[in-house]
Amino acid sequence: MTNDKPQEHLLIRGLGLGACVALGVCDMIGQGVFLKARAMTCNVGAPWIVMAAWLLAGLLALCGALTLAELGAMMPESGGPYAFLRRAFAPQIGFAYGWMMLFLGGPLSAAALAAGGAIFLNLQTGGALDAIQVPLSLGFLHGNLAGTQAVALALIGAIAVVNLAPVRTNGAIATVLAAVKILVLVTLTVGAFLLGSGSFHHFAMNGNAGLCTGIAASARGGAAGFGAAMVGALYAYQGWSSLTYVAGEIKEPSRTLPLALVATMLVVMTVYIAANAAYFYVLTPLQIASTSPASSVGLEVFGHIFGPAARGVATSLLFVSVLSTLHVTILTNSRITFALADDDDLVPWLAHVSSHARVPSRAVMLAAVLAAILVVLGTFDVLSDFEIFSVWIFYGLVGLSLFVLRRKEPDAPRPFRIAGYPWIPAAFCAATAWLLFEAVIDAPARSLLGLGIIALSLPVYRVLRARKLRRRGAAPA
Repeated sequence: MTNDKPQEHLLIRGLGLGACVALGVCDMIGQGVFLKARAMTCNVGAPWIVMAAWLLAGLLALCGALTLAELGAMMPESGGPYAFLRRAFAPQIGFAYGWMMLFLGGPLSAAALAAGGAIFLNLQTGGALDAIQVPLSLGFLHGNLAGTQAVALALIGAIAVVNLAPVRTNGAIATVLAAVKILVLVTLTVGAFLLGSGSFHHFAMNGNAGLCTGIAASARGGAAGFGAAMVGALYAYQGWSSLTYVAGEIKEPSRTLPLALVATMLVVMTVYIAANAAYFYVLTPLQIASTSPASSVGLEVFGHIFGPAARGVATSLLFVSVLSTLHVTILTNSRITFALADDDDLVPWLAHVSSHARVPSRAVMLAAVLAAILVVLGTFDVLSDFEIFSVWIFYGLVGLSLFVLRRKEPDAPRPFRIAGYPWIPAAFCAATAWLLFEAVIDAPARSLLGLGIIALSLPVYRVLRARKLRRRGAAPA
């Protein structure tokens, strides 16, 4: 933030290139690469189409990362897309993005991660969490929480406390955890091809006849199936934009941010595609499609490679992987809420920065509370798919904002310019439009609900803006 802000609103630029890449890797490599292969195989059947979905989704996310690299270097402010959309279009569009991330994108992401972490912990305890019922009585909500939901709530609370530490400390934590994530995937991939006693013939097989528990017939085969597979892959790539959320805490952001965004995407694309190749080498598509939703393809492959005894170690490592992504998700998403409040577009109380750690502590705690509410209301697959649709509406607008700002502000300083302009951002916008169309066709009710929540931001913005103008002694327009 700029130095004319009140002292209690100032953040510290404490993240270097290594810490930024670590944050990006931690945010992206979570549970999707271990959990989504089953559903994607059911969606399209053939392994080569699954691999194509991973590659295309990665290229799409890379195009988006390059687009954000130019915008982020131009506007190195906390909140990322919130700042870009305000400047390119109008303050209310930026507010709509912040509103969506506050009530949908951020909490949905954190809730899905916490639910996934509970799944891995339940596996580690031999399903003991399934037998636990925790009484819940909160306002009008009365009933019982499943053991996995209770654990997910505890994980969110613990991670929120960690995020109250200084950003340098959280960057160091992310660096260690990112190394663990890469080690897990490299071990799985190398072990699969050296010890897995698999076969490349598996790539010529098909998984359409698998059990595919919980996968709707409408999302299997054809364009709808491929669209659903792309959504699954994009969930695993989710987080490529998060570095722009903490731009206000990055050292030399005009140089560091573009480098970190591109490096993160290349690392993650490589390990994702390699890991999925290892899955299909070790297991047949039929075995992958028939994996229980309560398990994970990654765990099944670990068991085949290293024996049943290795599953416990693998489960623990995957649990740590998910936990680290939850850590970075709450850290980065809270900065969007902070940016809105710091611009006086939300309750100014949320712009408070803790005096010792210099982090937006109230925004962190609000992110945790909203995620906890969604844990009680949803399941992993519903939460993850709903999140993708809500977030990618604004990714498309961010792509368009690059064109708008190139036209509106042709002489503005741009420390980084995207190569291949206008084709790369145009491809990103076109692919985003197709993905959203497929999402609406696949789940119209869920899509309309997301649009309704986003549309609600507009009257809320007018009310908050009128309040702000009255407070400043002006009349609202």
